[in-house]
Amino acid sequence: MHRKLFAAIFLSAFVLTAPALAVGGGDDDASNDAVRQCNNGEVWDRGKNECVPADQQSLDDDALFENGRALAYLGRFKEAVTVLGMIKDQNRPDVLNYLGYATRNAGDLQAGITHYRRAIALDPNYTLARSYMGQALLLDGDRAGAIAQLDAIETRCGRDCRGYAELAEAIVAATEDRAWRY
Repeated sequence: MHRKLFAAIFLSAFVLTAPALAVGGGDDDASNDAVRQCNNGEVWDRGKNECVPADQQSLDDDALFENGRALAYLGRFKEAVTVLGMIKDQNRPDVLNYLGYATRNAGDLQAGITHYRRAIALDPNYTLARSYMGQALLLDGDRAGAIAQLDAIETRCGRDCRGYAELAEAIVAATEDRAWRY
């Protein structure tokens, strides 16, 4: 069973195309470019077409989310946590997912996992949250938990979706890294 799973993961990680694995690709590129030019403490205001202070009252939850996600993908994790934390509706699965992503990458793995669990509890079909949680579980040494998330993703969207590809690649990389340690 484990051999078949490993073979499936290994093959799917290499069969899928690289663009599907690109973090922040596609629709996020424009947001990333706009946010990239903002200084620490600033976010992109699409309406004004300029950087504004992050705490400016004119920004709605969607604008804050877009900026927080872009900051996370740019590797500005602490800023992302701050901006995402300003969103009024903290029970949105997408907000919780990116809070998890930014928080774990900022160094608080357990808080990140907590955010992912909350996102998945609100939307069990949110496969990107499952993928990111699986990656966090791998970092926490829980390979079985990561594989359980991979199985849940496959059930929901098959092997051709982004979440499956990213988590499968992470499991293969963790398995290869572990093999080199011994």
